[in-house]
Amino acid sequence: MSVLEFESSAIQDEAGVSAAVESVVNSRQDEPLVLVAGMGKTEQRLLEAGEKSAAQDLVLASTIAEGARTFYMQVARQLTFEAVWSETQNLLSGLFEEFSTLLHGIYLIGELSPQGSRILQSYAERASCVIMAQALKEKGVQAQSLGGRQLYFANSAHLSESLQEKALTDFQQEIALLSKGGTLPVIPFSLRSIATEE
Repeated sequence: MSVLEFESSAIQDEAGVSAAVESVVNSRQDEPLVLVAGMGKTEQRLLEAGEKSAAQDLVLASTIAEGARTFYMQVARQLTFEAVWSETQNLLSGLFEEFSTLLHGIYLIGELSPQGSRILQSYAERASCVIMAQALKEKGVQAQSLGGRQLYFANSAHLSESLQEKALTDFQQEIALLSKGGTLPVIPFSLRSIATEE
């Protein structure tokens, strides 16, 4: 399986994502796996929202999160049309509603752990994956974003070894099934090691 990687610096805005989409469309590689980071500096912005939430400033945290959501929505709107836009909007809305719930939880406990920081930052990657997959669909390429929140717990010491192994195996099987069926898996960059593990 070949791997196409797009780091934050390559996809800072609509033009960067559009160029990345074109490079995937024009790729002649068999069964490529597309790895996408958070757009521009959005990972840092979402982490900042978590830090503000832990410091009991939920209003500022929510404002920062809304700024990130608006940015992703605007980029998605420029890259997709009608039916694909409607689906994209729903996917991104669900993702950022979940993020808002997480911010509220951090506010209530007044603490942001290293694992919590990692989960917060994952939303930027996951939103980028949604946009990339949906923009590829707009170009006639079957693509699907993968990488739910649970995968970021897969290496947690709090999970039993059997649950960790099951989460990783299920993820790898889903990638293989999509690839064999002609659908491009679009995966968060930070999950590269488990996505490409043989």
